[in-house]
Amino acid sequence: VEFVQTYRREIGIVAAAIVFAAVVFGALLVIRSHARSVKSRAIGQVGALAAELADKPEKLADLEKLAEKGRTARPATLELAKYWAEKSDWAKADSALGKIPDAPKDLLYYQAENLKAQVALGRKDFDKAIAIYKKMSDEKPKAYPLDAVLFHLAESHELKGETDRALELYRKLQTDHSQSYYGYEASLKVGKLEVRK
Repeated sequence: VEFVQTYRREIGIVAAAIVFAAVVFGALLVIRSHARSVKSRAIGQVGALAAELADKPEKLADLEKLAEKGRTARPATLELAKYWAEKSDWAKADSALGKIPDAPKDLLYYQAENLKAQVALGRKDFDKAIAIYKKMSDEKPKAYPLDAVLFHLAESHELKGETDRALELYRKLQTDHSQSYYGYEASLKVGKLEVRK
């Protein structure tokens, strides 16, 4: 009682500071949760439109509108690029991919990089595809499977006619990622390429 009476003012200040900090922390959690919810809805909207494109090409205009807006811009632009790549319209796919910023280096960024390399392969620009996959491989992304990157890099070398380099990469995949899908595919490729040699 004597302690409380002596330090009543200080105790009141500390209690008020704790209550204020709790209110601020709670508000930040609510704001963060709301932002995630909005982002999730935006991505869902983009995904739904992309799924409808195959049957309803008229939805392309809606997807293009979403590609111009804030939260939906990156995923919608990637879906547009995928749409044009599936149609083998490499120029439009490349144009859409050029609008995706280089940061943040998250899953969407690496999906866009993979699609850029696939577009390059579609155009028979093997050197560009190899450069993209090599850069991705050097970055060792945590957001994107490295075995997929290495497999596509090996495939790019194979398509270019650089069989020895492709075999080297397929064997590395076979050894380092033996339990993955790409490790298994790499072992099949090694068998086929060795027979051809």
